[in-house]
Amino acid sequence: MLPRPQALVTLLTDFGLRDPYVGLMKGAVLRGNPKATIVDLGHEVPPQDVTAGSFWLAAAIGQFPPGTVHVAVIDPGVGTSRRLLAMAAHECYWLAPDNGLLGLVCAQDPNAEVRAIDADQLGLRPRSRTFHGRDVLAPVAGWLTGGRYGFTSLGPRVAEPLAGESPFEGPARVVHVDAFGNLITNVAATALANVRAVRLGGRVVPLLGTYAEAAPGDLLALVSSFDRLEVAQNGGNAARTLGLSRGAPIELVEA
Repeated sequence: MLPRPQALVTLLTDFGLRDPYVGLMKGAVLRGNPKATIVDLGHEVPPQDVTAGSFWLAAAIGQFPPGTVHVAVIDPGVGTSRRLLAMAAHECYWLAPDNGLLGLVCAQDPNAEVRAIDADQLGLRPRSRTFHGRDVLAPVAGWLTGGRYGFTSLGPRVAEPLAGESPFEGPARVVHVDAFGNLITNVAATALANVRAVRLGGRVVPLLGTYAEAAPGDLLALVSSFDRLEVAQNGGNAARTLGLSRGAPIELVEA
């Protein structure tokens, strides 16, 4: 059974806050539903970095009330034939381009239902080929939260796999570097039962419980708030210290 949409919309983009793009999207949401509450999930995803966007979008799973509508716009293929999708998963709704942004969210809910947004059916006439966040996704979010359209009315059901691959698939490696220089990996906390350290960048880093368990300036590995293995530096920037970035391989060192 699909949850009832709430008047709560989150926005995740690579727009930054210098330009008015985020504000224009919020205006489009509110035109669709003036009573909507809008939460900024984040607007500093690296430009056109779909992998980072999919990681941070998945971080919203289970963190908002059922019926929340999540909108993600990191869209290097805007204006092409790529689809715009609406997905019901994890008791929430997710709107994004079909470019990999929804892959990780979808993969974690075997009952996810995906639909291709039919702009013509909804009476949408995008003003621009380069701003579908404002012209399609934001209005749909407003209408969905306000009850103008139900989820199943947004377009036909999608049966085939979504575009892109999950950033967590494949060998153990760094999948994201956050603003603190923490190296977040694709290794789940459940894989660390017999692990005492990790090896990366020519260094062996101990697995600890918290940042403060390492001396100031020391490197450490720990389970992040997203239940993934993370390599950090107490009071420093692990990525800079190790000279590593996304894709760097890691090795688990067992006890």
